[in-house]
Amino acid sequence: MLEEEIIEALIDKYLRDDITVALGTSKHSETFLKKIALKATENELKIKIVPTSLELATLCTSLKLPIASINDKEIDVAFEFASMVDNQFNFIKRDSKSLIRDKMIAQSATDLIVVAEKKNYVKRLHGKIPFEIDSFGAERTLLQLDEFGEASFRLKKNGERYTTESGNYMVDVKFDQIYSLEDLEYDTKKIPGVIETGLFLGYADRILLHNDRIEVKSRIVKLEEEVE
Repeated sequence: MLEEEIIEALIDKYLRDDITVALGTSKHSETFLKKIALKATENELKIKIVPTSLELATLCTSLKLPIASINDKEIDVAFEFASMVDNQFNFIKRDSKSLIRDKMIAQSATDLIVVAEKKNYVKRLHGKIPFEIDSFGAERTLLQLDEFGEASFRLKKNGERYTTESGNYMVDVKFDQIYSLEDLEYDTKKIPGVIETGLFLGYADRILLHNDRIEVKSRIVKLEEEVE
């Protein structure tokens, strides 16, 4: 579980006056949003939120946080919560209510800060990857994804198929080995029923790793080191 002091440290470091902020859909988002509201109130900061779910939009209203539309405003800072991240600033997101919305804010954000546990910082991404698929012909799409790995519908506790914020299904595909992340992203997206993948390639600007301490890795610093 993401500790509250880590959330507070992130907010203290990256939130400033007159910015637009977004949070990826996650179990951590509500706690994060409440901390943002407290920070904004205590410091009289003008912060607008682009909500990625109905729950977050409702919470923004109750917390009196102004809401912005991604149609009208690009995002200054976005916080995302990764299940696994590699040293090339790619990551997998499994805890998502809408991969479509999460990827839209990742693309829009000037500064995307990805939070992950230190144990999930790896040399090469592997394991289970989620896919958001259209409900039309879902079984057919599942069979096509099964050609890449072991595919299964994500289910709710009552056994029904999990439905995303965008009204689609989520399929989890378990991979024994991934030879090329770029090829996997490209080839699976050629399946007509696949709308979005849980692979986020090249979006992260900073990675915050947490365990007994916080460690921040910056893409800008990494690029400067490579140039030198």
